[in-house]
Amino acid sequence: MLIFTQDRKCVVRARTLQIQRNIGGGKDGKYMISACPEGLGTVIAATFPDEKTALDALEKAFRAFADGASSYSF
Repeated sequence: MLIFTQDRKCVVRARTLQIQRNIGGGKDGKYMISACPEGLGTVIAATFPDEKTALDALEKAFRAFADGASSYSF
């Protein structure tokens, strides 16, 4: 799946997406969705002020892929 990051600086072919606590993320970026590409490392796909907002965004991305989308933009 192709993921276009929230900051519009990266398109990554992600193998997995996961929510993580963003240490030092500031007031608006306490949680992040990280994309693990096919290879090494991770890319921050999007940041959110709280875990519930991040969970809602991840669920929305999942529904898009379940409906057949081949790419997603945060």
